[in-house]
Amino acid sequence: MYQTVMTMKNREVLEKKFSKKEVKSRPGPGGRTILYVETASVIRRLNEAFDGDWSFEIKDKYIDLQNGYVWILGRLVCGGIVKEQFGSKAISYNPDGSFADLGDDLKAAASDALKKCATLLGVGLYLYEGEESEETFAFRPATERQKSFIRDLLKSQGKTVDEELLSRLSSQEASQLIDTLRGETTKRL
Repeated sequence: MYQTVMTMKNREVLEKKFSKKEVKSRPGPGGRTILYVETASVIRRLNEAFDGDWSFEIKDKYIDLQNGYVWILGRLVCGGIVKEQFGSKAISYNPDGSFADLGDDLKAAASDALKKCATLLGVGLYLYEGEESEETFAFRPATERQKSFIRDLLKSQGKTVDEELLSRLSSQEASQLIDTLRGETTKRL
């Protein structure tokens, strides 16, 4: 049966902290580090709080080719409460300048919208308040996927791949390098 009110139990479940394993970090604007949880963790939390009795729908979408972004307006309904929020994603391009997969970019923007809606209910809100401990910032090495992508970008630009440097990169540093190399590729086109 559909629940029509938010209970104290719901709030407690929604607002409880995520495990250290679930909290991730990535580089943000201005050199800041952004803490976040993956969409699967948010879905599990909503399922736990509402026994799966919630819904999410995409109300609107926009593809901004001029600025290289997609955005989604999403609506989350649970416990008789409706929350709407925008999610966005930079469009991913192949080294030749073509779209990598616009569908994946839209799905990522929808996931972003869902997570932002859930935050309005208290899910992971503490991460925006800076309450996470320094353990979150432990070194995470670059993934093989990141290293492979960096190799491909460097080769497409006629640059040498420094394997020793790749082996020492953190995941955060690899993400920053990928963004820089993508920017160089886009400027050349």
